[in-house]
Amino acid sequence: MTDSLDTRKMAMSGAEPLVLLDGISHAYPNGKVSLTELSFAVHPGEVVCLLGPSGSGKSTAIRCVNMLEPVTAGRLVFEGIDVTAKDVNQVEVRKRVGMVFQNFELFPHMSVLKNVAIGPIVSLKRPKAEAYDLARELLAKVGLSDKGDVLPSQLSGGQQQRVAIARALAMQPDVMLFDEPTSALDPEMVGEVLAVMRKLAEEGMTMVVVTHEMRFARNVADWVVVMEDGRLVEEGTPERIFEQPRMERTRAFFGKLEEQDGVLPTG
Repeated sequence: MTDSLDTRKMAMSGAEPLVLLDGISHAYPNGKVSLTELSFAVHPGEVVCLLGPSGSGKSTAIRCVNMLEPVTAGRLVFEGIDVTAKDVNQVEVRKRVGMVFQNFELFPHMSVLKNVAIGPIVSLKRPKAEAYDLARELLAKVGLSDKGDVLPSQLSGGQQQRVAIARALAMQPDVMLFDEPTSALDPEMVGEVLAVMRKLAEEGMTMVVVTHEMRFARNVADWVVVMEDGRLVEEGTPERIFEQPRMERTRAFFGKLEEQDGVLPTG
């Protein structure tokens, strides 16, 4: 169940999708199916939020976009290239996709500055001086210009996640993927990470965000995808999804959130 695709194309100025999941499925080696014929698009400059209960396949979907999990059926198209084709160099494509994980995944033995600079040096073969200048610029962007010389263990969880965002940005990706970036944080640290993500959205960064932060999805997303049991339940604008969900499964999901956390955001 979707909103008008024509309306969406007009809103995105007719741009072709940057990322297209075209009926993709995923199964683990033990045969367990986690995604079934999942289809949605991400346009340039768009923020797409994936919502749904735990175990609905959201994280698997985003890991498929980054080719960390194999697509076992269907097509994944990135910038017009079918990256599921046998002759495609997925390593080169992955360099254009930034990924922010739940648990930061920083190198514990490296300084914050080196954590941010190492990707461009090793993967993109950038000169060290250039990479470190970019790293300093990005640490300033996420509000951590004074933390370059410390180790990750000396930072709060929110600060570590902001370093992880800077590290992903250092690869100068065409799209940023966020896999529940606030789920491992104490409540008081969530806001500082969401503020950085909101700023990226305002600057036009293409983003796919798996999140349980309903207020962020309601206020920042351009498009919302609701999943359950590895399938798309419905998709649409945040206004329509939050105010007039069409599917009973979506209404049930929001109802459980209201029971747990109070009234869903309306603006």
